[in-house]
Amino acid sequence: EKGGGSSKRNQSKGRIETSRTSVKKVNTGVLSKQERLNALKQMRDAKKEEIMNKKRFGSELADDRPMPPKVICIVAFHTQADTHSLKRKILSVCGKSDEEVAALPPHVPAAVTLPNWAQGPGIGRPRVLLIDPPRDVFGVLDAAKCADVVICALGPTASLEEPAFDNIGYKMLTALKSQGLPLVFGAVHGSDAAMVTSGKKQAEAKKFVTRYFHSELGAETKLLWANTDEEVKVLVRGLSSATPKDLTWRKGRGYMMAQEMEYSSADGTLSLKGYVRGPGLRCRHLAHLTGHGDFVVERISTLTDPCPLGTERGGSSSSDAAMSAEKVVDELGSHVVDLERLQPYDPTMAEQTWPTIEELEGKDASSKPRRKGKGGGRIAAPGQGGEGDEGGDAEMGEGDDAEDGEGDGDMADDDGEGSDDGAPSLAPSGMAGTEDAWDVSSNMTMEVPSSEAVAAEKRRREVLLQRSQEELEFPDEVDTPLEVPARERFQRFRGLKSFRTSPWDPYEDLPVEYSRIWEFEAFGSTAKASKQQYADECAELEGGGVSAVYCCVRLRGVPPSVIEVQQRGVPFVLSGLFDCEQKVSVIHGNVCRIKEYTEVIKSKQEVVMHAGFRRFTARPTYSEIPRKSSTSRKFKFSRFLHQEVTACASFYAPVVFPPCRLLMSVQPEGATVPELAAAGNVVSVDPKQLIIKRSILTGYPFRTNKTKAVVRFMFFNPQDIRWFKPVELNTKKGLRGHITEALGTHGYMKCRFSAHIKQDDTVCMNLYKRVYPKWHPPSWGGKATDTPEDA
Repeated sequence: EKGGGSSKRNQSKGRIETSRTSVKKVNTGVLSKQERLNALKQMRDAKKEEIMNKKRFGSELADDRPMPPKVICIVAFHTQADTHSLKRKILSVCGKSDEEVAALPPHVPAAVTLPNWAQGPGIGRPRVLLIDPPRDVFGVLDAAKCADVVICALGPTASLEEPAFDNIGYKMLTALKSQGLPLVFGAVHGSDAAMVTSGKKQAEAKKFVTRYFHSELGAETKLLWANTDEEVKVLVRGLSSATPKDLTWRKGRGYMMAQEMEYSSADGTLSLKGYVRGPGLRCRHLAHLTGHGDFVVERISTLTDPCPLGTERGGSSSSDAAMSAEKVVDELGSHVVDLERLQPYDPTMAEQTWPTIEELEGKDASSKPRRKGKGGGRIAAPGQGGEGDEGGDAEMGEGDDAEDGEGDGDMADDDGEGSDDGAPSLAPSGMAGTEDAWDVSSNMTMEVPSSEAVAAEKRRREVLLQRSQEELEFPDEVDTPLEVPARERFQRFRGLKSFRTSPWDPYEDLPVEYSRIWEFEAFGSTAKASKQQYADECAELEGGGVSAVYCCVRLRGVPPSVIEVQQRGVPFVLSGLFDCEQKVSVIHGNVCRIKEYTEVIKSKQEVVMHAGFRRFTARPTYSEIPRKSSTSRKFKFSRFLHQEVTACASFYAPVVFPPCRLLMSVQPEGATVPELAAAGNVVSVDPKQLIIKRSILTGYPFRTNKTKAVVRFMFFNPQDIRWFKPVELNTKKGLRGHITEALGTHGYMKCRFSAHIKQDDTVCMNLYKRVYPKWHPPSWGGKATDTPEDA
């Protein structure tokens, strides 16, 4: 036995004996049914993952075309971080020559094919498009809209006194989180002067940088050092193998970050070159240029890929040869693009017509709203007629802005919010030439403000802060005016039995603005159908569309101011628009204040809105979101947007289909650019949404006797008491009551309540009125002085 064992060991030469043989092919004939099902499931999952990987890179088509480059946005969150040097390092290790790397200017996109040692999963050789935007919040947000990966560049040093993120870095990080972050990598790379030479100090700085980074972006986010070539190669391998995240607000929409641009002032055309992502673009659909507005696409043509793929892995040489020259794939031609934003104004629409048959039969007003004339502002649901249907939103009533103080945004009549010192209002405004007074802190001011103007601005802000605090302590309480009768001051208000359940006709006495905007019969179905139609029309082009292809998109009607206003170093971002997204309606979004912003935010104050790829100015009206549903859902108007409160912001703007992120920026005192103040989501587009303003008149018991009391200081003449006698009363201690009769001629009145009333109680009367958003034509490219009749 001993000899036999030794001979076996000599035969095996020390190798471990095994009876397994290599499997060259799976014989499905001998597999069980469950094993065959598992094998098919694995094949389906692999194919599905391959298609999803292409969609994550912006290629909506499942053909064999190569994936577009992965857009990598390098953002410096500290002044010590050197993004331009990091971009050059990445290009150098990827095979770019030293001359090309040295000649590359900052803030210019650069594409490169990754070498073989950095190839990640998927078909074709991976490519990356590197962009290092300037350290500006708007510029970083625009670049991140198209990014697949964001590299968080940090400096090599940090401590308790000096965090890894500086002040601007924290603002940019908050804005990026609010907009929606794609996949994030951390890279520590600074200039040679910022590097730490001591080993002990370097280890301590590394510990602080890691702690700051993981506390802001999570412990699972990778943080890599990128100083030497080997460390940069590790970063490149991570970028290559990373799978991008899906951002829901840009899903289903074609977009492009321009790598090159060419403007012709003679014919007003702007040509943008870059890789088209998403479903693609079409000439029959309008395109939006972020920060500048909507434009007509005149021509789309494919160009030679500036970063071609090799044929050794996935890339097709035939497809590259076919795209070696410029080829026009879509032209506008004789197709007419719908550029109508507003309904045509017709003053005869306000005339009263003869009652309809439904009104004579006494049908419910909620099922068939009253009309004052014909209206064409309703967009029919998919499959139900055209856009010329009669709409109840065409009803026009007299505007109540002049009487109620809503027109100028001061609310001086309702709430006593006019300037107490008599100084002119100096509300901050990011637009020149609006009806607001000039702002002493605005960068649009040509002359240095005087000391009197600065003092007036400080007084105005102190008054706003005081009123905001009073609004929190005594919400909606107003004083009855002495010089104006209450029945005239509150003639447009009404009493309600229950704010939540009492009915309110949404088509009752609408302002003239509502005759110019659009209404959807079925907004959700229209949005879904428009997105599907956009994808189908993009796929009708030759070759299945221009998704994931390097193209040249020519826009017409572009004024020279677009080139002048565009920030240097920030690329143009172009996105396609769905049907009806150029039409103006009432947008509603849920927003919540950023904790870092401490200034007062007032309703109808001019702000800068970021809605997906759009950026425009607006004057939103804030309201409380109802907690319980009812047949007549009402949103209570809020005079200020307070901290830690999620409110509904309503404003006139071009239609935006959700899901879509909504960011709100306000220009504070002493700042040259707007600062992020609130963030949220676009919820709906509905002009019928009721925004109800509540005004509470208060009085105090003068004499009490069980359930009876004599109340004073609510009114100051008996005529007002008789006018408001049908309105129900309530007290702050939960009692309910009503007015019995007037007592004397100085505003005293007898009241009866549901239980014993005490002397220290406060009697309240709730009055309600519907309010509307502020008309603001600059939101869709109009003039601030345009009225609803002139727009």
